[in-house]
Amino acid sequence: MKIRLFTVGRGGSDLAAFEAEFLKRLQGFADVQVVELPEGRAKQMSQRKQEEEKHIQKRVSPGYVLFDEGGLSLSSIQWADYLRTLPGDASLDFVIGGAAGVSDSIRAQAGRCWSLSKLTLPHQLVRAMVLEQLYRAFTIIQGHPYHRV
Repeated sequence: MKIRLFTVGRGGSDLAAFEAEFLKRLQGFADVQVVELPEGRAKQMSQRKQEEEKHIQKRVSPGYVLFDEGGLSLSSIQWADYLRTLPGDASLDFVIGGAAGVSDSIRAQAGRCWSLSKLTLPHQLVRAMVLEQLYRAFTIIQGHPYHRV
């Protein structure tokens, strides 16, 4: 399986080691890449979202999963159930928007919209959480003891 995690903006150094650790752990389950997209430069949020929309649309595949605070909240087991339905050679894109959020168009084009929390979270933290949850989901599928109920 190939998974790309698209993020608007660069990751910081605070959680870089955590991300690297989970990217390493995920190697046994899937080919996972973090792809950083440029942030919009406009002063107005709506224009910034439009700039970022263009970068997202150029790179992501149809059917992507968008992370948004208004999305569906899933348990780790539900993440695993979703991944289990995909063929082994599937390609899956996840999208984390910029600080201004995403345009309505990006939200409408998403195949799925998931929420990690009702809270507004820093993007660096969302990146780390997504990678950890992907690893957790794969270990659930494999019956690995990482996920304890």
